Amino acid sequence: MVKRTSDVTSEILATGEATMSQIAQMFETDAKTLPQRMKGIIPAGKRNGYKVYKIREAAGRLVKPGYEIEEFIRQMSPQELPPLLNKEFWNGQRARAAFEKEMGNLWPTEDVVALFAVLEGGIRQTMLLVTDDIEREEGLTDGQRRAFRRITDAAITQFKEKLTEAFQEYHANREDHSGSAVERLVDSSGDAGTIPEAEEDEEVDI
Repeated sequence: MVKRTSDVTSEILATGEATMSQIAQMFETDAKTLPQRMKGIIPAGKRNGYKVYKIREAAGRLVKPGYEIEEFIRQMSPQELPPLLNKEFWNGQRARAAFEKEMGNLWPTEDVVALFAVLEGGIRQTMLLVTDDIEREEGLTDGQRRAFRRITDAAITQFKEKLTEAFQEYHANREDHSGSAVERLVDSSGDAGTIPEAEEDEEVDI
């Protein structure tokens, strides 16, 4: 008994499965080349003695994407890439990083931290000498001297705290913290780097 076309269509819609010839008609493709294009797709079963295949699996081989493959791959995350492309992605990232570093556009984090440590030391030294410079040039009363010292001490402390906070995550991820640039920001040694104890607030005579 031959099934009516409507019955066959209903069966295809209900199961999402079709024979090779039916798939060729659906996607308007050459039935002679279809087996090669669907190579590797496992039949979902049989219907009336003919192998049937999942239509969605066949569509993946026969339907041209509505986007550029290159653009699609570019938007994929490294975790979504196939193993071979994933390897190429990271090789490309390393090559790009090496080039940017050579051009001076990319600095290793450790170098940046070390640079900020040097800047912090220079700024601290300069600010500690501000009061002495002003007193030498203009003269200061005891109250003015204490006020300037208190203000510069507070500025140095705040600068150090902000700088240390900015690199806190980097510092926490270091396996070996000994002698790190961040530690030098937190525990500065030497007379030049020592912040004098702030004196108690007194009435400022300005």
